[in-house]
Amino acid sequence: MIRASRVSASALFGVFLASGVALAQAPTPLRPAVQTDAAPNDAQTPTSITAGPLRLTPKISRPLATERTEAPSGGTAASLSRSVIQVQGLTEIDPNSVGSLTPENGGLGYDMWRGTPRRLIERLIPELPDAVRSPLLRDLTKRLLLSAATLPAWEDNPAEPTGPSLIVTRLRKLQAMGAFKDARELTELTPKRMQDPTLLQLQADDRLLANDYGNACQIVDGAGDHLARLYWQQLLVFCQTLRGDREGAALGAGLLAETLGSTDAAYFKLIDRLTLGIEEPLLSLPKPSALHLAVMRTAQITIPDDALSAPHPSILRAIGISPNARLETRLAAAEAAADTGALTTERLAEIYMAEKHDPVELNNALSLAAANRSPRGRALLFQAAQVESAAMARATVYSKAFELAKEDGRYRAAIDLYRPLLAKLGPIGELSWFAADAARAFYSLDRPLPARGWMEILRLGADRNPELGVARDALWLLRFLTDSVGADEDLETELLNWLAANRQKSGSRFVGIGTAGLMLLEGLGHEVPDAAWWRVLDASAEPRTSKGDNRLRLAMLRAAEANRRGETITLLLVAFGGETPDIENAETTAAAVRALRLIGLEPEARELALELAATIGL
Repeated sequence: MIRASRVSASALFGVFLASGVALAQAPTPLRPAVQTDAAPNDAQTPTSITAGPLRLTPKISRPLATERTEAPSGGTAASLSRSVIQVQGLTEIDPNSVGSLTPENGGLGYDMWRGTPRRLIERLIPELPDAVRSPLLRDLTKRLLLSAATLPAWEDNPAEPTGPSLIVTRLRKLQAMGAFKDARELTELTPKRMQDPTLLQLQADDRLLANDYGNACQIVDGAGDHLARLYWQQLLVFCQTLRGDREGAALGAGLLAETLGSTDAAYFKLIDRLTLGIEEPLLSLPKPSALHLAVMRTAQITIPDDALSAPHPSILRAIGISPNARLETRLAAAEAAADTGALTTERLAEIYMAEKHDPVELNNALSLAAANRSPRGRALLFQAAQVESAAMARATVYSKAFELAKEDGRYRAAIDLYRPLLAKLGPIGELSWFAADAARAFYSLDRPLPARGWMEILRLGADRNPELGVARDALWLLRFLTDSVGADEDLETELLNWLAANRQKSGSRFVGIGTAGLMLLEGLGHEVPDAAWWRVLDASAEPRTSKGDNRLRLAMLRAAEANRRGETITLLLVAFGGETPDIENAETTAAAVRALRLIGLEPEARELALELAATIGL
C-alpha cells in the first residue's frame, strides 16, 4: 500500500492540483481507440390496433403477421431540439426532455408522459433494470430512454429535486446496459454537457470502457473546479501514470490515501503496481468500476473471477473482451453480456473459438458438454459444430445444443448464436428427426421462410411416422405468430390440434403451456373458443409458481387504457425486472401483450408473445 506522505495535506493538495493542470496542458499520448459493439435501434412508429377481438373460427381469416419495416431515419440534433422547444413552448431546451428518437424514427411521442405525474416518472425510471435478457424488452427500454418528450411540471414540489436529474439517470441506464453508441448520441443533445461533472464522469467512463484512455484523460481538463472530487483525483492519478509521471502519481495517490480516507483498497493496490512496481495479486474485486478495469489492463493484472458478480452488462462486456482475464472468466462474462445485448453474438462466437480444445475433446463434445454445463462446455460444443462436415453430424450437434439450452434457460441466446450455421443446413428428408428442432428455431427467431422447408418435411413424413405429425401440430402457435402463409386455414381446428399435440408431448406441464398460449392469443385480440379452454380445464395440472406483481400489472393496464404510453412501458419493464418472458411470468406477459396493443404497438405485442412462445416451447 502507498505509504502516507509526511508533507502537509494542504501542500500535497496544491502539488496534486498543479500536476493535474500540467497534465491537462501537456499533449495527450496517442492511443488507439477500440471499436465498441453497438446494438442497432430497431425502432418502429406505433401502429393502430384493430378494434375488437378476432374470432378463431374457420370462417374468419387470421390477420397478417407482417414483418416489421424500418421507419425513416430521424432528424438532426438541431431539428430534435426545435421539436422539443415547439412542444414545450419554451425558449430554452429542457435537458431532461431531449432525445435522439422522435415519432418519425421510433420514438414514443413527445406527449408520451401526458397525464403521468412527474413524481412517478422520477421514481420509476431509476427502477428500470440494467440487465435485460429479452430482446424486445431491451429495445423498449432504449426507446423509452432515448425518446424526446415533454415532461410534466412538478405538481406539489416547485423546488428543484435533490437527486440526479432525469437526463443523468437516462444516460446512466444506457451506459450500464452497454448501449454506448445510444448514450453518446443522447449526450451530444444534452445542454451544458461539458460543465456538468456527472455528465463528464459518464463520458470519461465511456472512454475507459472503450479502452480509449487518451480521450478519457482529456476529459479531466473539463472537470475544472470539480477536480477535488474523489473520482477525478483517482482518474488524474491514473492519467499521470500513463504519461510516465510515476512520482506525481505516487504523490497524488498518497494524498488520496491520507486526506480522503478512501476505502477503495483495490485501487491503491493497482496504482502501487504502476507507480512502485509492487507485484501483489488482486484476489477479489466483486464490483469493479470502469477505472478499475482500465488500471488492471494497463498494469496487466489478472481480473479476479468474482468480478463476474458485477451487475452491469457494460462491465461484463469489458471483462469479456479483456486479454487480462482468464479464459473461463472471459467466456462467462461474454455470455452474460451477450444475453443482455451488450455484446453481439458474432463477438461471442469469436471468444468461443479462442478456446483451444484437443481432438479427443472435440470428438466427445456431446457427452462432455452435457456433463460440463458451463461456458467452457458450450464453447466446446460450438467448436464441434464448426468442424463437423457431414449434415447428420452437424444436426446432431445443433440438436444437443438446443436441448441443453432449453434446460439451462438459454434457448433464445443459443438459437441466435447458431443461426448462421443452421441456415447453411438445408432441409433434407434424412433429417426428419431434426426437422421440428430446426423449424422451431427459425420460427422463434421470426424467420418463417427457412422454417417452411422443415415443416414440409414433417408434413410429408407424418403418414409414415405419426410422431412427425404431432411435432408439426405442436408448432402451430409459433407458425401462427410469424407466418402469414395459411391464412385460410381452419384456425379453430388447428388450435385444438395444437392443444392435443402439446398435451401428448408435455404431460403434466400441459395446463401451464396451454393456458399461456390461450392467454397470449386473447392478449393479441383473438377470441378463443370455449372448446379450447375446456381442453385446458379438463386436464390435471402440476403445481406452478407464478411470478409477478398484480399491482404493477393492473397499473400497467390502467395506464394503457388511458393511452399513457411512457407510463405503460415503464411499468411493463419494471414488472418484468429484466427477466425474459417465461412460464412463471406468463400472466405478466399476457397482460403486457394486451397493454402494448392498447397503446398502438401491435408489432411489439406480437414479438413479445413470440418470445414467450419460443421460451416455453408453445
